[in-house]
Formats: sequence, C-alpha cells, structure tokens
Amino acid sequence: MIQTIATALGGLGIFFAGMYLLKENLKKLAGRRFKQLVAMWTRGRFAGLGLGVVAGGVMQSTTAVTFILASMIASGLLGVGAALPIITGANVGATFLILIATLNIQLFVLFVLGIAGISFTFDRLSEFRTVASAIFGVGLVFFGLKMLQTGVVPLTQEPWFASLLTLAGPSLIIPLLVASVLTVLAQSSTSVVLLVITLATAGGLTFEQAMMGIYGANLGSSAQNYLLSSSLNGRPKQVAMYQISFNLITAAVMLPLFVIERFGHVPLIEELVQSVSDTLATRLALVQVTFNVVGATLMTMLLPYLRRFLAHRFPPLPDEDDAEPAYIHDQAAQEPDSALDLARLEQRRLASYLPRYLEVARHPSRDAPARLDRQNRSFTVLGTTVRDFLTGLREAPFDAVGYDRLNRAINLQRLLDGLNETLVELARTSRLTDDAALARRLLANVVEGIDAVLLTLVDALGDASGEDRALFRAMTRHRGEVMHGLREAYLAADAHLSTAEKGTILIVTNLAERALWLLGQIAEQEETVRAGN
Repeated sequence: MIQTIATALGGLGIFFAGMYLLKENLKKLAGRRFKQLVAMWTRGRFAGLGLGVVAGGVMQSTTAVTFILASMIASGLLGVGAALPIITGANVGATFLILIATLNIQLFVLFVLGIAGISFTFDRLSEFRTVASAIFGVGLVFFGLKMLQTGVVPLTQEPWFASLLTLAGPSLIIPLLVASVLTVLAQSSTSVVLLVITLATAGGLTFEQAMMGIYGANLGSSAQNYLLSSSLNGRPKQVAMYQISFNLITAAVMLPLFVIERFGHVPLIEELVQSVSDTLATRLALVQVTFNVVGATLMTMLLPYLRRFLAHRFPPLPDEDDAEPAYIHDQAAQEPDSALDLARLEQRRLASYLPRYLEVARHPSRDAPARLDRQNRSFTVLGTTVRDFLTGLREAPFDAVGYDRLNRAINLQRLLDGLNETLVELARTSRLTDDAALARRLLANVVEGIDAVLLTLVDALGDASGEDRALFRAMTRHRGEVMHGLREAYLAADAHLSTAEKGTILIVTNLAERALWLLGQIAEQEETVRAGN
C-alpha cells in the first residue's frame, strides 16, 4: 500500500512539474510569429475540432489535452475561443483507444523525454533549448499521468475492486456510482471503461449495467478534472470547466435517453450499437464512442452560450489582460512610422506595470509570490510581443530618422526587460527583511525612492513637451552615488548586525543600484528625444 501511495504521489508531482515546465517555456515562446502560427492551426471551429480529434487520439488523455491548453492560454499563446473546439474534438479522439485497446504511447513518451533531455547537453542546439524544454514538459505531463495510473493499478487488480462493480446485483445506479468513484481513484476513465467491458464480457455485468458503468466513468472523469484544476483561475479555469461541463451536459442527455429506452421500450442508443456489431465488447466500445460523439455535437451547438457563461462565471483575473497588446497589431507594420508610435504606447504600458512590484514589496502577503508570478508573466509576454514587433520592423523602408527611432525603441525595450527582472528580485527580497528591522526600514526607503522615479518614467515616455523627460533625467542623475552612500551608512549604523542582515542589506542596495542605473540609461536615451520624433 505504501508503494502504491508513493508511486501515485510521485506521478502527481511529476505531472505538476511538467505542467510548470511547459507553461514557463511556452511563455518564452509567446512571440508574435509563434502566436500567428498557433492561430493558423486553430483557425475556425472545425479546424480546432480536427486538431482536437488528432490530439485526443494521440495523447489518449483529455485531461492532458485540457491542461496543456490551459498552459498555452496562461502563456498568452492561445485564446479560450480557439481552445474549446480542440477540447471538444479531443473527447472524440480519446475514444479511439477503446476501439484500439492495444495502442500505447508509453514508449513514445520515453523517447520524447530521452531525446529532449539529451538535447540539453549539446551547445549547438542551445537556440532550440526553449522548444526542447517545452517538449520535455509535455513528456513529463504524460509520464506523470502514467505513473499516477500505475500507482493505483494494483488497486484495480484487487478482488474487492472488481467486486464493487459485480456486487451491484440488478441495480443500474450502483454501477454508475461505483464507476465514477473508481475513475477518480484510478485517474483514468479509459481504464475503468475497459474494466467494465471486461467484466461485462465475463458475465459479471448485464449490458445495461455496463452502459451505466461507462456513463459513470465519464462522470468520474469530470470529478478528476475538477480536483486537478483546483489551482487554476481566470481563462485557464474556463477551459478546465468546459471539459468538466462536456461530460456533465452529455450525461444529462444520455441518462434520460437510457431511461426512455430501458423502461419506455423506445429503440435508441442500445438498439443502435447492437445493430452495428454482434460482438459484446465492440458494442460497449461503441457506447463510449457514441457518448462522446453526442457530447461533441451538443457542445459544438452550445459553444457560443457556454463560452459566455464560463467567461461570466470564471472571469479573467484583474491583471490577466495585461499580457495582451492594446495598440500594436499585425496590420500596424504596414505604416512603419505609426507602428513606432504604437510600440511606444505599449512600452509606456509596460513601464506602468513596474510600480506594482514595489507595492508587493511594501505589503508582502501570503499571496505575494503568486501575484509576483502573474505580474511578471504579463510583463514578459507583452514585452516579448513588443520586442518581436520591433524586430519585424527592421525591414521596413525607414529614412535615417526612422531607423534611429527604431534603434532607440529596441534599446528601450531591452532596458525595460532588465528593469523588470531587477524589480521582481527586489520584491522577492522583501521576504528576507521580515525579521530584520533595519533592513526593513532600508527597503521601505529604497522602494519609495524608486517608486517616485518610476512614476516619472511613465510620464516621461508620454511627454511631448520635454518637461517630464527633463525631470526624469534630473531624478536619475547621481542616484548611484547616493545609493552607495546609503549602503555604507546602513552597514555602519549598527555594529550588532548579523551576517544574514548584512547580506540582506547588500542584496537590497545592489538591486536598487542596478535599477537606478537602468533608469539612468533610459533617461540618457530619452534626453535625446525631441517632440515630434
């Protein structure tokens, strides 16, 4: 039993580690060209359905498809509207395993993990390391799910496991409920469906009981996804709840049809599958296929309404739209000079995000790490979009002034990215000052000083007269020397400072010094800007 628990727990940990690795590396890939490629693959509802059928058939897990899509949405690579048809198709594709029970992608997953892992050792492949890391994350997701299933397989082989189904007697409700519970325990609706088919062919269940067991396995899959999605919020949560709704809505239709056919003697699903095949196992496999095909049809019809409902029920987080560009777009590049103006507006938005890190440093709370991660993700995704947009303008027919503006915009983006990284580290350092009053006081002074400069930066980036730029330049001049003196003063203020406290003071002042240096670099560049450029 301990071995079973350890294996299942290890699989769950690997699953979440894979999801994290996948999300973080997809975030790095969230450039404009990559978004265009993903958009092309998912263009139109039926293209998404087709892609979902293939994904479900290959991955054999709607859970894996759902959480990979959730990661892509969290990384800004995909919209909810494009993801929902893929999930719909994946439910149909995943049923192919029931018909072709010999298919096994475990070896494929191991090859993926091996090849992706080995690629990390080759420096010549370093430019593909982000892609390799994302692929490695996908492999970990599948490996974790398989390990989780493997951990509980001994339970499914215990006599009491099968007895739970066969003890149903003539009842139709008990197989439904037991199959739902077993699916949550086994973390695989496919395994439970195959078990139900095996028991039915062995005479342990009637055909009607087996149908109810199959429906129960699909309901249990919703419970499984609900548990795994408990940490999701906003748009990723919408995707997970759509998959949960798929089985609930389909069951709400299929169960009444079963009752009508069983007690009203109206030929429906049972009659349909029995007319297609003479083999009991194939008939039951077709019940699972029919369940998901009917569900896909229903969900496709209800898609516009469900999308609005889910968006209302699980709205995006307040800062979730921060990763989306508000000004730049693909068509903007056709007017290069105007495109630079739009890019500058986006860069001003990015600058306005920076003071939020200082707010976290001022008031560190239990959810501070999660807030920092969300804010950093939004900045990184939007920053990558702006950088790729500017890079794409290099081939535009600029004059000398235009190329100078483009060069300054690219350099400004580089400085903003560096400033973002520095302030994230500064905010994280705030946790080190909780038990050090002197370091806490230093951090408060540093935060207030940098905050004032950042607010002036935002004004300077939108300044047409030059007054705010001049003020910004004046505020950043000689700041590094001031910070150096402040550090020396704090270190000499108390001879009883512990080594840890001195280390914290050094970290805070070094990060602040770097932030002010970056702000000074921006100020020097902005000083050359003239109104109308």
